[in-house]
Amino acid sequence: LFKWLAVSALVEWLLVRTLTRAAIHIPKSPEIAAGYAVVNQIGLVAAAFVALLSLVLLVWIAWEGRREVWLSLTLVGLGGVSVLFLVIVPPAWLALLYQLLGVTAVLFICAGAVRAYGLKRIWPEMAALLFPAAALLAGLLYQLLPTLYALMGWPGPPPLTGTLFNLGELLVIGSVLAWWWTSRSLPNRSRSWIIWLLAAIPALLFALSFWRDPAMTGILTIWSTGLTLFLPWPVYALALWLAGVTVLTTWRVAPAMAYAILLLIAAGYTPQLSSQLFCAIIGLWLLARPLPLTALDRQPVDQPVRNNLITDYR
Repeated sequence: LFKWLAVSALVEWLLVRTLTRAAIHIPKSPEIAAGYAVVNQIGLVAAAFVALLSLVLLVWIAWEGRREVWLSLTLVGLGGVSVLFLVIVPPAWLALLYQLLGVTAVLFICAGAVRAYGLKRIWPEMAALLFPAAALLAGLLYQLLPTLYALMGWPGPPPLTGTLFNLGELLVIGSVLAWWWTSRSLPNRSRSWIIWLLAAIPALLFALSFWRDPAMTGILTIWSTGLTLFLPWPVYALALWLAGVTVLTTWRVAPAMAYAILLLIAAGYTPQLSSQLFCAIIGLWLLARPLPLTALDRQPVDQPVRNNLITDYR
């Protein structure tokens, strides 16, 4: 199910938030318009599937990790508030509660991973979790502060929101670097040059788009991922390339990591929809699972060794 969620989220991201939006400004013949409608419909079906499956998996994670009572209650509360959004116009206090639950869920996932596996003993894997978690926290706080100010009646805008947003975007780039660095230590990973070649295709398409029309590329990037491209564009091209390399490298030897990366990329920075936030939280939960290289020499001494846990999430 995690695999299907990751693939569906990728399809929704590419079709609904990238391809169809990029095609808005293209002149359309009747044939192209018909094809555009079909692609858009496929993307909407994928979006509905992602919304339903992500909610189901969020509840399953809450049940699976019921020994961590506070995390389970937070996830159930987050799912329940999101369901309420379907039937009522959320007041400001309920929107604030939703955002606080998202922040709390991220903190509980990170705290559980640090408590179970430590920081020093498996530092590369913890970096692969903590960087995207910090980026997601920055995005959630960026959304939470205006809601809090509006609810309390404080004069705005909230201070340091721009700095917080840019810091989160830097952490997004750092997350990609952490993922790629962690994947280099995986046993039995592929070292084929074909992976690097295939992963370079989206990066080259992004570079070509930016070269032809940087303004439109910036707008589409914000729509697609939430990133503002305030850094030099080669940084984002390199990050896109390394993200592709990491996904292709880990797809077989550490599939949970590959699924998590796809979910976090598809969720985007500062997730706008509940389904996107669910995907980001599920992605973090998958990154908190032990990787194959931690099976023996990096297991905590007070816990039994569990080999190849990562294969449980194929």
